[in-house]
Amino acid sequence: MKKGFQVLLVFLATVPAAAQVAPAVKLAEVVVTPSRFGVADVATTAAAGLTAAELEVLPQVGDDLFRSIARLPGLATDDVSARFWVRGAPQSEVRLRLDGADLLEPFHLKDVDGALSIVDPAAIRWLDLATGGFQVEHGDRLAGVLTMETKSDRRALTALNLSLTGVGGLRQGGFSGGRGRWLATARRGYPDIALQASGRDDDISPRYYDLMAKLEYDAAPGHTFSFHALRAGDGLRYERTNSPSLSSGYGSNQVWGRWRGEMSAGLRGEAVLAWNRLTWNRQGGGRQDGFPFSLTDHRELDLVSLRNEWSGQTGDSAVWRTGLEAGKGAAEYDYALSRQRSVVSGVAQVVATDRKVVRLEPEGTSAAAFAAVKFRVAGPLVAEPGLRWERAGHVGGATLTPRLNAALALGATVIRAAWGNYAQRQGLHELSVADGERVFGRVERAEHRVVGLERAIGPRAALRVEAYQRLTSRVRPRWENIDNAYDLFPEAQSDRLRVAPAEARAEGLEFLLSSRGDGALQWNVSHAVARTEERVGGRWVPRRRDQRHAFYADATYAWNPRWQFSAAWHYHTGWPTTDVVYSLATLANNRRVLVSANGEPYGLRLPDYHRLDLRVTRRFPTTRGEVRAYLDLFNVYDRLNLLGYDHQVNVSGGAVTSRRKPREQLPFLPSVGLSWEL
Repeated sequence: MKKGFQVLLVFLATVPAAAQVAPAVKLAEVVVTPSRFGVADVATTAAAGLTAAELEVLPQVGDDLFRSIARLPGLATDDVSARFWVRGAPQSEVRLRLDGADLLEPFHLKDVDGALSIVDPAAIRWLDLATGGFQVEHGDRLAGVLTMETKSDRRALTALNLSLTGVGGLRQGGFSGGRGRWLATARRGYPDIALQASGRDDDISPRYYDLMAKLEYDAAPGHTFSFHALRAGDGLRYERTNSPSLSSGYGSNQVWGRWRGEMSAGLRGEAVLAWNRLTWNRQGGGRQDGFPFSLTDHRELDLVSLRNEWSGQTGDSAVWRTGLEAGKGAAEYDYALSRQRSVVSGVAQVVATDRKVVRLEPEGTSAAAFAAVKFRVAGPLVAEPGLRWERAGHVGGATLTPRLNAALALGATVIRAAWGNYAQRQGLHELSVADGERVFGRVERAEHRVVGLERAIGPRAALRVEAYQRLTSRVRPRWENIDNAYDLFPEAQSDRLRVAPAEARAEGLEFLLSSRGDGALQWNVSHAVARTEERVGGRWVPRRRDQRHAFYADATYAWNPRWQFSAAWHYHTGWPTTDVVYSLATLANNRRVLVSANGEPYGLRLPDYHRLDLRVTRRFPTTRGEVRAYLDLFNVYDRLNLLGYDHQVNVSGGAVTSRRKPREQLPFLPSVGLSWEL
């Protein structure tokens, strides 16, 4: 299983889902240090982002939207998955919002922990990411908020993309004299064909596609109505002798309508009505370690939600915001697992049989309300207190989370502070039925404490420093594969462990120094010192993506409008992993057999991670648009970065020796990309 899995990762990383040749991500610059000082214009929460020019030319594994933001301070990712960790918290604790609608599980190839996002970066106009102290309009998440908006342009444009593993396209235009605009994208990945054509592996066959469409219309001055649709599907087939086979398929369907309006006296409103349907299907069978194995896993989620928000301004002295949310959902679980395994019980070796059959149909409603006011306290000091109330029927009870944000603008320096309580419930689709979970867990709570400083250093550079602490209580127990998180059948592995922390904490200090302006040379340097831990059994244990130091630097030089050269270097200290301990057990007949056990959870550190990436971009103007080509060199000096260890075990003369074998991340990978806009 491991060989086919590793080959798949190499191919996905080389040119993932046609994303390697996707058009450049066209993002508006995210304002980090506002220079305006009206109450309405002073941002009391810092959001981090990247400019369109940076995203277009910086090297990366692929032009995947979520992989792009992994360069920001406080984020952690590996080479395999597009999921990201925010200050030690997994992506499931981050709200993802696209054009006003929340996205659930927006990833392709979930059997590989979500190798790519389903959002086409070619359609994105801007995004921002709040990694702590976010405001009261955002709830049901503990760690952060990623907000994305798609393009809105009446200019007719067609973009075509082609690669070894995929094909894609974008089309946009306008109607009714510019009052209406439309956008459509489509991507089809076929790494299954590429794998077969290359002859590298014919036992694993992945495939995926996504479609997105938007239609918006300015019904009246200041009032815009829009209709959105997002469809994604993917699957994977795996077959190898002496390993269980897997056939999987996943679907995501989302449709929503949105209204945004501005009335007289500065009154603004937004309403979003959304429907979401997700499906999971996994079918496995064959033999595992010589014993019969059978798995059926079918899940569905249907969710309808409504959100309505309003804001207004009282002169130049105060701005208020309020809103309501409501939702109704239903899930379905149909799960069956049957397997056998050899275990040593006492002084006997026996065959243990595991059988689980689960059929559940939970449903529930949710509601939320919030209110906040931003006002000038004195001089340049602006404060924004707020309060949020939330309730979900399937977990019971309600939460009340107060928050306070403030900003002090002193010339070229802005000092921000935030404090707040946050709550997150378990989703209807998040029961771990494979591990015996049948009842929804408690609502988790977190307290954020954030202090930051932003300062312009002359006309060419800007500095951002932020210190944070996130204290989590009522942590919900969960199941993790503490040695190897990337297995096609995670629930059937020996490293599966129930983790039940009493509390958790994350704290750190982040620095970001970046260039400003439109010079030929652009650069960014960031450094984060942090730790994220949980108290388990009276002892503090690091979380899976705990990285005590993380450093990132990139530079882009535009030789002329047609040629651009970029380099990026990543470094972080080694992540924690879990060792495996081997020994001999003596049976009643004096025969000795080899047994294994997990070592201390996350008690072992991997070596430090670092790599250098390069990219060369060349533009070719044509009579009907522009062709853009680039060469990407990933991990230029072929650094051996690890995800964990396998073990080579020898038994000789009654002694057991074990040698760790590196479980590698991606090696040196060259790739090319090509797109044509007309």
